[in-house]
Amino acid sequence: MKTRSLTAMAVIVFSAGLAGCTDGGGATPVVTVTAASPTPSPVVTPIVTPTYAFTLDQTWDLAAPDEAQGSGCTPGSGLPDGIWFGYANSWTTSDIDFDMACWWTGAEAEAQAAADGVEAYDYYITNDNTTVRVVSVASDAFGLKADVYNLSDTATWMEYTIAQIIADPFGAAPVESAPYRVWIAVNGGEVTSLAVQYVP
Repeated sequence: MKTRSLTAMAVIVFSAGLAGCTDGGGATPVVTVTAASPTPSPVVTPIVTPTYAFTLDQTWDLAAPDEAQGSGCTPGSGLPDGIWFGYANSWTTSDIDFDMACWWTGAEAEAQAAADGVEAYDYYITNDNTTVRVVSVASDAFGLKADVYNLSDTATWMEYTIAQIIADPFGAAPVESAPYRVWIAVNGGEVTSLAVQYVP
């Protein structure tokens, strides 16, 4: 700041000194001082991370009293946005052939199992409608699978790309073949995240 004031003062003194001088023709020389153009600030384009209404992450909670977990299992003819359980009959990084099913826990699991004449073990799956829906996969979708080395109540979910999930759905867990049990989060009609449901 101090240097800038001294520079301005030097220009003023220099101009004033010349104002009293003339050339041979009697004309007073004119000194033009052009200020340097300010350097434009760089334009920063913010990175926008999509915010979805329905997500699968480390803390996702699918508890729903008196109903199948997630967004239920009776969506109608289409597949609205929500969190859905079912089977991936086949899958690519572009779309999933999804057969919706119902995942029950607690008293509802016991009631559903009793209706079928069997016993529930913490959970029970019903699949009375085998309609297969082809659901597109978003370009920024990610996949989750449980840490099979730590299958406690606090087991963590590990994040992968959809391609990695397809190549190795269960990691160190016993190898299973399609259809795979999965949860999908659907936003805007596309799968934005997917979690493989490991059942020991």
